Amino acid sequence: MKKLQKLLLLAVFSIGILGTAQAQITPDATQDGVVAGGNFTYTVPEVADHSWTWEVLDNTGAVAAVGDYTLVDVSPAVGYKKNITWNANGTFYVRVTAQNKTTSCTNDYVIQVNVASNDYAVAFNAGTEDVYCADDANIASGMEVTLDIKLASNPAAAEYYDMTVHYQVDGADHTATIGTDNKFTIPTMDVVDSVNPAFTSVVVKIVKVVDANGVEFTPTAGNESLTITIHAIPAKPTITF
Repeated sequence: MKKLQKLLLLAVFSIGILGTAQAQITPDATQDGVVAGGNFTYTVPEVADHSWTWEVLDNTGAVAAVGDYTLVDVSPAVGYKKNITWNANGTFYVRVTAQNKTTSCTNDYVIQVNVASNDYAVAFNAGTEDVYCADDANIASGMEVTLDIKLASNPAAAEYYDMTVHYQVDGADHTATIGTDNKFTIPTMDVVDSVNPAFTSVVVKIVKVVDANGVEFTPTAGNESLTITIHAIPAKPTITF
């Protein structure tokens, strides 16, 4: 009976080791700054007489669910370059195993990829100037606009920049590149006559923003437009003497 109990304990212990072995992954490198929906190209050195096996694993070390990522061959004839779109947030591992075709010896390399939720929010920053006098030099040189961009309610980290802003000015399409200060200037405009300006308002509308991952996000309703008001200046006063 005692011998049977020892065998059972050994079996349970062995199963426990096998069950946790998948989680024992030691990555060679870590990739941060990835957002669900992000797309990246991964490359290993091209070496003659070698083949490469690619695997995408979840945080337990098991093969990741097919829907969590999309892997596309960039060079299917060789296999040293792949394109991966991360469809879900979480911790993943990309493992590439190289094999020498002559000796069959292998070696691998593992990247830990930390994918954040793409819970972006974008609006115009409350500090953006939205009233100008018609003689303000910034109208002719380009009025500055500042956005408020957050990821999961926190300012987006530097890894997610540069970003591309697609926007409209009075219906005309434009793009701008922004850094971590979230600032860009709209195209120059000519009021013609500061006392009787050609326009008294400008509507800037965000169409979408694209982060460094290639992830697109849009403002919530009511946060997509900013109206900049242009006030005419008084006619030049005269002094009689």
